[in-house]
Amino acid sequence: MRKQLLCGMALVALLVPSAARAAGSGITAITIAGQQPLGSFNGVAYARVWGDVAGVVAPGEKVEGLAALPKNAAGDYPYRSAFEIIAPVRHGQSATVLVEVENRGNPLMPGDLDHFHVAGVPAKAAYPQGLGNGFLQDAGIAYARVAWQTGISPGVPKSAQGVGEVILRDFARLLGGDRENLAKGAADFGTYRFRMLGGISQSAWFVNTFIAEGFNADPTSGKPVFQGAIAIDGTGNWLALNRLAAAAHATQAPYFAPNARPLSAAQLLHRPASDPFYIDVANYTDFYRVHASLTDTAALPATMRRYDWPSPHHPVTTAADARATFAPGRPGGPCNDGVAVPVNPTSYNPFLRTLVVELAHQLGAPEAAQAPSLPPSTLFRLGPAPASTAHFNPLPGAALEVPLTGAEAQPLGGVRFPEVVAPLGRPSPVSLPPVITSAITGVCGNIGEWQPLTKAALIHRYAGAAGFLNDYAQAIDRLVAGGYLLAGQKQPMLIQAGAQYAAAMGGK
Repeated sequence: MRKQLLCGMALVALLVPSAARAAGSGITAITIAGQQPLGSFNGVAYARVWGDVAGVVAPGEKVEGLAALPKNAAGDYPYRSAFEIIAPVRHGQSATVLVEVENRGNPLMPGDLDHFHVAGVPAKAAYPQGLGNGFLQDAGIAYARVAWQTGISPGVPKSAQGVGEVILRDFARLLGGDRENLAKGAADFGTYRFRMLGGISQSAWFVNTFIAEGFNADPTSGKPVFQGAIAIDGTGNWLALNRLAAAAHATQAPYFAPNARPLSAAQLLHRPASDPFYIDVANYTDFYRVHASLTDTAALPATMRRYDWPSPHHPVTTAADARATFAPGRPGGPCNDGVAVPVNPTSYNPFLRTLVVELAHQLGAPEAAQAPSLPPSTLFRLGPAPASTAHFNPLPGAALEVPLTGAEAQPLGGVRFPEVVAPLGRPSPVSLPPVITSAITGVCGNIGEWQPLTKAALIHRYAGAAGFLNDYAQAIDRLVAGGYLLAGQKQPMLIQAGAQYAAAMGGK
């Protein structure tokens, strides 16, 4: 970002007249609403800039309902949508940007990658100085997001929600240096040769929809606007936003279509000229709630990796989160009939951090030149799904499977987290009821119950904290050697594991 962005007016509006705009969809104006210096990382100063982008959707875009929308004098549908970017102040100090798909208007990846919680639209989100552990910034990777969901972005109408896909695509084109529709002197955030798309849960299903419906293709060049994509809990699921919804005769919504079948890898990735290098992750609960077994296959394209993780879709790690889970006033109703139980605390954050850097390495980003290569796809061993539906969400007409289990009810196969090798409890039942997917608020099945091992069992197994940490450290070393973890994640993981063991033994 140019220095004048940091020392200029608090509110800068840069508009472009319609007569100067090139034909076709694109970002036509940028309004800067605020700026926040965030500190230096490896000697590089970073800042956050937020505001709105304005643009147009041209006729001919494959957006259901577009024809009925109001148009401007040029025959295009105009929109405005909020954005933010966290990037080096000086252009050219990062070649790579991770664009996160918002989840109900919130960013999730800063919490998982940089270890701080932030919520809300860019204008209301509060970011700490130093950005938590600063992982993403220390890796030299910029971060950005733009609103795509109806009811959150004022530019996305309920009757044509595919507009959100165009907004995200053209935002990525802007970050890639496409400024054809902007007036000279418009705000500039730098040009990023390597662009990665990321999403978790609902956001991952948007990633799938975006790719499957062909929006990753630049409408001018036909090349990918995102060279890489990560879908955490993706598992082939898609949102009823646009053409997939029309094909299924489903009402448009930023959530599942009723009884929708996940996409196969071949249905998701079938445009070699524009498909990204794609990473799909299935968490343990995804096999019980969102039909992950339907995409779990060894016959994957060379440009795809699939990793099965023993963590829950949504790990609950604080007492406040656990109380909220069972609160009678929780949107969608309380989980587990309101009966509070210990919940699975297994976190995938160190593994997500590793995937982001390794995907950047896969794409050739200079920031990740020394990073390990992505390991091969690593899948659970599956068996028949349970007959009971209390903790399992069936899909009519589909033969579903779930991971087979071994000692301490841990899944067999997949990425062998240290929590699987050196467990402190049993993840059972895998998903809390109700496990429905018919409503956006019905997310209890994303959470798993946890049965802690007794003190006597822990002492018998590990003979104390030193024995536990030794087993845990050896598991980490194997994962580092296999490319599943960055070596720098070992020490913080051991500190966290030590605290968890002390808590399990009744310590503070």
